Amino acid sequence: MQTLLTLGLVVLGPVLAVATFLAMGPFNQDAGSPFLRLILLSDLVYVLVIAALVMVRVSRLIADRRSRSAGSRLHMRLSGVFMLVALVPTVLVAVFAVLSINIGLEGWFSDRVRSVVGASLSAAEAYEVVQRDDLAEDAGTLAGYLNRAKSQAFVLRDDQLRPLLSQAQSVIQRGLKEAYLVDGTGALKTRGERSYLFGFEDLSDDQLRAAREGNTVLIPDWEDDEFRALIRLEAFTDRYVAPGRSACRGSRTRRGRRS
Repeated sequence: MQTLLTLGLVVLGPVLAVATFLAMGPFNQDAGSPFLRLILLSDLVYVLVIAALVMVRVSRLIADRRSRSAGSRLHMRLSGVFMLVALVPTVLVAVFAVLSINIGLEGWFSDRVRSVVGASLSAAEAYEVVQRDDLAEDAGTLAGYLNRAKSQAFVLRDDQLRPLLSQAQSVIQRGLKEAYLVDGTGALKTRGERSYLFGFEDLSDDQLRAAREGNTVLIPDWEDDEFRALIRLEAFTDRYVAPGRSACRGSRTRRGRRS
């Protein structure tokens, strides 16, 4: 019976360790999960049982040593040797881990790395500003092109603006990925070249209100890696143009993958 209990404790240790790792790692159990609570309770009971058995062994060893029973001195020395054999590698691994992590963190947060990260952040922010300014300028150019076309024609329907949008996209030097024509409610009226219906994003009331007041509204869309603009067409009645450009030119956005 004692042998079976010993083997059961030896096998139960790795089983509980793997179960605890799965519950707190891949299974991603929260603090209120009954499964995680059961595992932690089993770990606590296991540790208490092992500690109680160790205390019984130690007390028995001390009692034999005091009574000077046969082999008690050798038993004490062997226990001390096995304790050193178990503790020395553990201490060395712990010290090595602490020193390596400390040195690694110091190297990561050193002045040289900090300066490189700061320079990268500054370059990214400057690139974002350039992209915003370029898109605002191109949106104004596109709006001016459409306003001039309207002033030269007595009647210009929404469907007649599609070739003008496509032509303006190719004329603008930096190029526009997409261009849409919407009304004051945000409803799509027509679209330019490579401006797909599934790529059209709904406009909010605040964005339409800001454009109605004469502002060039810039809309960053980090999820799809692009910038969009919204500007009111002065020569039209309740019409707005919404061009867009990829934030990182040459990159394939998620919409591009869907198409």
